[in-house]
Amino acid sequence: MKDRGHAAVELGLAVGLLLLPVAMAVLAFGPWSERRVFAEAAAAEAARAAVIDLDLSAGASVVHEMSSNHGLGPDLVRLGWCGETPSSESREVTSCSFQRGSSISARVEVWVPLVPTPWGEVGGLWVGSAHSELVDLYRSLP
Repeated sequence: MKDRGHAAVELGLAVGLLLLPVAMAVLAFGPWSERRVFAEAAAAEAARAAVIDLDLSAGASVVHEMSSNHGLGPDLVRLGWCGETPSSESREVTSCSFQRGSSISARVEVWVPLVPTPWGEVGGLWVGSAHSELVDLYRSLP
């Protein structure tokens, strides 16, 4: 029995079984990192805009604008206020208070594909971040 040609088979198996999963993991890290940073920035900007305008819709519009600038559809970004579960659709929030010294918190979650491939995304998970801002103690309130 001859052992000729086994090196080519072993090389093919090594590339397919060892290097391909490592390459896929490296390629998946970029979108995950980008969307994690996006979630942190969007949560901070949403909370700040809501406190400045004393209106949650101002924060929601900031998140909507940021997500459209990043090419993320409305089904890929969820927003929640003051401890409520983040949601894609806008709804009435009753848990936030704009009294002086109160805290307004925003939580933004973004869908991240686990494995991006040329044929589409495989799997995914929601990555989120929260940020709180205080309503100024010396601000004139309407």
